[in-house]
Amino acid sequence: MHLVLDTPRFALAPGQVVSLDDACGALIEPTGGRLWITEEGERRDFVVRPGETFIVSRGGRTVVQAVDPAWVTLHEGFLPCVANDI
Repeated sequence: MHLVLDTPRFALAPGQVVSLDDACGALIEPTGGRLWITEEGERRDFVVRPGETFIVSRGGRTVVQAVDPAWVTLHEGFLPCVANDI
């Protein structure tokens, strides 16, 4: 994954989406609002609330959508990638 961000923290408005390609091992941390997260190849989606974190466990595309106004902190390469892709 390679993101070009001025800062690892960014804002999302309700319904706004950011797509992450090949983000396996990245940690996503919301503050101030809930996030709806979908990983390519995963049968279920995840709702992550402030105070919780989410580690991307798959290669491919990860879609992050704000349910509420939210700040998102993205820690690229937080863990080594051991993808669950089957």
